[in-house]
Amino acid sequence: MKNIYITWHYNVYGIAFFKHILSAFYAGKANHKATSIYCEGVSQIEMHEVFNSPIKKGFVFDKVYYLTSPQETFDKIASRRFYYRYTVLGDSQIIKDGTLNIWQELLSLDWIKEDDCLSRELEYVYQKYPEQFEIYKTQIWRDIQHFPIKSQIKWLIEMSNAAELYKDKIDFVNLKINNLKDPVEIAEKLNIWLKKLKKDFEDSNFFINISLGSPEAQVVWHILGELNMLPTNSRLITVYDIKSEGEDKRFKCFNIQEVPTNIMSNISNKINIFENSKSPVRKLASLKIKNFINSDFTILILGERGVGKTKLVNDINLQQKKYEIISANCASFADDTMAESELFGYIKGSFTGAYHDNKGLFQHANKNILFLDEVHHLSKRVQAKLMIALQTDDNNNFKIRRLGAIQSETISCKVIFATNKKIEELKKLLLPDFYDRISQLIIEIPSLRETPNDRIEDWRNIWKQMKFGEREEAPNKNSFVEWLLRQDLYGNFRDLQTIAIYYKTFSDFNTETQRATNYKDVEEYTIAEFEKYHTDKMINNGYNFSTEKTIAQMESEYHKEFVQWALKIFGNNLKDVERYFKNNGSKIDYRTLLAWKKET
Repeated sequence: MKNIYITWHYNVYGIAFFKHILSAFYAGKANHKATSIYCEGVSQIEMHEVFNSPIKKGFVFDKVYYLTSPQETFDKIASRRFYYRYTVLGDSQIIKDGTLNIWQELLSLDWIKEDDCLSRELEYVYQKYPEQFEIYKTQIWRDIQHFPIKSQIKWLIEMSNAAELYKDKIDFVNLKINNLKDPVEIAEKLNIWLKKLKKDFEDSNFFINISLGSPEAQVVWHILGELNMLPTNSRLITVYDIKSEGEDKRFKCFNIQEVPTNIMSNISNKINIFENSKSPVRKLASLKIKNFINSDFTILILGERGVGKTKLVNDINLQQKKYEIISANCASFADDTMAESELFGYIKGSFTGAYHDNKGLFQHANKNILFLDEVHHLSKRVQAKLMIALQTDDNNNFKIRRLGAIQSETISCKVIFATNKKIEELKKLLLPDFYDRISQLIIEIPSLRETPNDRIEDWRNIWKQMKFGEREEAPNKNSFVEWLLRQDLYGNFRDLQTIAIYYKTFSDFNTETQRATNYKDVEEYTIAEFEKYHTDKMINNGYNFSTEKTIAQMESEYHKEFVQWALKIFGNNLKDVERYFKNNGSKIDYRTLLAWKKET
């Protein structure tokens, strides 16, 4: 299984910082096999030297993708390379090496705007200062962030100490994005590229550095993660420097930290969504979990992203105060070995890196609840092993065997699974026997589109639970509420959170900033921003199309969505819908619309 690293170019830190991150993995500071990647206080000065002394067992990514866009695109979001290049004149190492005069002279030549200015500067120093040329070459990385992208790439693959290991492993991908402040354009271009990448590397681990590029690019990574549009075995990391630490004032130490692919879901899990519900379908889900949680059967929870599957389990359990919940997201397992070791545990020496015995999720959940979210991400191999583990004895206990062990352990716990897939799609992703085993009891959590009676209460609860004010203080202007009721909210509670954030953000702007937005008031700003950057409009218009479905299934789903939209717009009158279509040249008639309505 190949390990793929993906990162954006970043104006502020430049390509040397990217090399230092690769160095951290190569030196073992960051462990790609760890359950959660984390290292702190990594010295850039130390990391710069790492590739000078090859490490026999150093970790090297099989493939690296360095994402860029046209130079002018990056220049629009940051002009640091023009205005901050003179900071190199205060570099302590350059002063110490006695080459300050060379750098002063180069800055006076003003070649920095030329794409290949590095070649010109190298030639200039070689011709005029041959005795100091080699010293100058060792100093280039200290100012590489102020060079154009083309020159930075040249330095990395031709001159850096990482070139020998990585020059044939790095692909520089120009996504040709014109505006790195536009999340819609970023999402569209990035999604097209990712689709091809997933086909080329179907069975690979992906390590995606989301902290570079632009703030909007970071948001898009999170959105793609929430929509399950990243490669299957994706792990997201952030890298940030520590402002107060560093051997050199220009090069701070940095931390590497893994973050959830579904960070928005984690926020949603802090919100109680079933309080005082008016919708029968939501009440039914709550009653089912209250009754099922005390049974000895496995439970499968179905529901779209953002409906609060994890929160439902946690809330009901909190009320009963009987069990501890041990949770895991199946999408976080990098490979089958990791999935098995996380689920069942392992003994010392069972695989490379197993330096001691370790309990698995089942052992930690003994006498309690094991909650496994996004179960559809499990491979068929892991499903088969988990299916065997889920077979119970006469006392409804599980027999769990750790990796590398001979003897099994008796575990007594309740197991709850969850997925955002529909039953038809889930059955295609899971082994039949495994599906039967995990779906002894099923709970369906409705989407917000199915609970219109709760929309206003949901909005008020979100406003309070995000600490924006009391429920009664939630925005309630008639025109705004009418708009809120019309929204499909395919992100469910996460979309309500987003709307609340837009509203609160504008409210907190000072008068000058509010005027600068060119919106007349807070409602107009909130509506415009949400509709412009709504995740489903950005990516897939809300339709759950998939090659795993038949054409007939997708047509039926489209018809359902289409009719629901039309009836909402024209007030449940199909004749009005037919008249509108006829006036606009469509051949869709009343009979067709009626047939599609019956499909729903």
